[in-house]
Amino acid sequence: MSIIVVGGGVVGVTLALAIAYETQGRQVVNLVEGLDPSTRFALNDAGRSIALSEATYKKLSALNIWSSLAPIATAITNIHISDRGLPSSIVLNATDYGVSSLGYVIELKSALKRLFARLKATPGIALYCPNKISSIERTKDFVRVTLDDHKILYGTLLIAADGSSSNVAKLCGIKRYCCDYPQIAVVATISTQLEHKGWAFERFTSEGPLAMLPIANGYSSLVWCQATSNKEAISHWSDQEFLMELQKAFGWRLGHLTGTGKRQIYPLQLQIISQNISHRLIFIGDAAHTLHPVAGQGCNLGIRDVMSLLDTLQIAWNSGKDAGEYRTLQRYQKLRKLDVQTTINITNGLVNIFSSKEALLVMGRTLGMAIIDHIPQLRNILAQWTLGWLKS
Repeated sequence: MSIIVVGGGVVGVTLALAIAYETQGRQVVNLVEGLDPSTRFALNDAGRSIALSEATYKKLSALNIWSSLAPIATAITNIHISDRGLPSSIVLNATDYGVSSLGYVIELKSALKRLFARLKATPGIALYCPNKISSIERTKDFVRVTLDDHKILYGTLLIAADGSSSNVAKLCGIKRYCCDYPQIAVVATISTQLEHKGWAFERFTSEGPLAMLPIANGYSSLVWCQATSNKEAISHWSDQEFLMELQKAFGWRLGHLTGTGKRQIYPLQLQIISQNISHRLIFIGDAAHTLHPVAGQGCNLGIRDVMSLLDTLQIAWNSGKDAGEYRTLQRYQKLRKLDVQTTINITNGLVNIFSSKEALLVMGRTLGMAIIDHIPQLRNILAQWTLGWLKS
């Protein structure tokens, strides 16, 4: 009987490809995605990119997935972390840690195009797209999923990777807890006077963090968090006004900011599923936990979900057990609990500390950044977290 994966984003497609690779196509995967690829890519979040840690890159390489992404990936060779208006900064260099890069940046639209092409050519994967789920029935021994075109799929396990507005959660009555950040994210592709040369910048401002990540052809991918109260004004800025304000916030490390692509504005939330497992049901990626974009941990956390789930399924299959039985799901939940909670706590802490204007916190973070930059052991801890080497 099949494994049913709902959601054709990076996490859902990676899981489907990983199962097919590890089982050599013997385990059938039915992947359901609501948007036709051509429509999805036409609408898909202009300017958005994903940052993959060095550890995530290695995991994708081991599953033979990285070969599809490598041609469009831009290596991060250096990271510069600063606090606007304050003298302290931290610089991380890949060479200091014996690696060729600290991670990679990939434009989301290009990544999904390549992963979908790989998906269609992989034995053992059946793609139902464009299709939405009309109903879900979970019995003692299997899951029955009815699609909007009345097709019926049967599986031992249903895996929801359908994002922060998970339809699977709604159909199964699983609650999501949401906390609105008082911030929005402005996303765009930026052209600059100076080449980025693999440098990524994380700059904390009084309104929120600002990231400039290196992408192909010398461009940088911007994620600029701003106070929600600024949304209307920002949405009416001309390109020239936008670049002028961005230049003030970011500075001149890439010289003059010469152009911007189409801008998108997104509200920011922390979302956590009330239970990431239920009877013959698992939630992974943004369907389980949607994070603030600070430090770019969302996709990496989702890929770690994939790897833990893959390990869990392999143990069940090797021992002849039902992949959807509750003990199997409990093992996955135990594997993920600490990592997910730790990552949420760190990202939340960064947002709260670096968005604060209180004098004591400003002084404390200035001193803290200076200490980290001058004490190799502390800088190494930060680098290992960035690289994805720290084990929760």
